[in-house]
Amino acid sequence: MTDWKAAFTATFDAPASEVSARIWAEVYGDEYPAELDTYSFVTRSDLHRIAAEARLEPRGRLADIGCGRGGPGLWVAARTYATLTGVDIAETALASARRRAEAMDVEATDFRVGDFQATGLEDASFEAVMSVDALLFAPDKRRACEEFARILVPGGRLLVTTWDFDGQPVNRPPQVADHRPLLEAAGFDVLSYEETPDWRARQRRTMELSSLHATAISHLDAVVARATTASR
Repeated sequence: MTDWKAAFTATFDAPASEVSARIWAEVYGDEYPAELDTYSFVTRSDLHRIAAEARLEPRGRLADIGCGRGGPGLWVAARTYATLTGVDIAETALASARRRAEAMDVEATDFRVGDFQATGLEDASFEAVMSVDALLFAPDKRRACEEFARILVPGGRLLVTTWDFDGQPVNRPPQVADHRPLLEAAGFDVLSYEETPDWRARQRRTMELSSLHATAISHLDAVVARATTASR
């Protein structure tokens, strides 16, 4: 079984791939948030949607679980004037996130080690929780949804981009075909559960170009389907 903490620690310890960045920019065009050094398929439209649906007041509390190098969470925090807590299993990712927070001049931030099942965050301590293209690595999706619910205040909002899998991908933790039953069992009202427009064509083209440059790229995700979830 893959040691994902070790794998991502090594991944985020390496410089971001310039080859991957060029591929993403070619495929996604203006939708690619190049300045955020993202490790995901997130687009500018996704980020605007997350910021709007979070409905955060200034100084509202936002958590980004599986935050990676921190770009998406910092982008949302900067535009909503929220305080941000980022959680990731890789300290190397968090070190990059701290540097990025300083470069983006986002002051009210805290980045700490944790995972989907044990974030280390207090009960009912956030008005909004986000997670971008990371939930697929949670070994237990049910417990992850329960953890989201635990750290949100009553009426708080959860915003997640992830994949619904109709099969079990090789070398990945167990996946689910539909996250809605897990969210509802954890106490969420699912307000929106949408398929990202043009995801399949974009990701197929990204993978085709990545395969052509495989020797220059250290990581490639196999994707079956993607959904964007906004819950309360």
